[in-house]
Amino acid sequence: MKEIEKVSKKMKKKELIKKLRPFWHRHLKLREEFFIKERKLEEEMNKKLKLDTELEFFYCDGECVGIGAKDYSKRKKFPLIHDSELENSR
Repeated sequence: MKEIEKVSKKMKKKELIKKLRPFWHRHLKLREEFFIKERKLEEEMNKKLKLDTELEFFYCDGECVGIGAKDYSKRKKFPLIHDSELENSR
């Protein structure tokens, strides 16, 4: 009897995965489009600011936490500007 329940749960999970898959693929496409647009924004930011340090949006644990130097060796010269500093400077 327990064996039948295990098979039944597996089948339900497989069916759920099948139903979720299109949403996952749409998510991946949206994410790719977002990062392409974000990269263009970084390029525009660097072109307009004309600093000797290339900047990027800085992520930690999947969340954008500010803007900082892309090159790790330049981060002492140009430390991260946190999102809270940027949001309060409107």
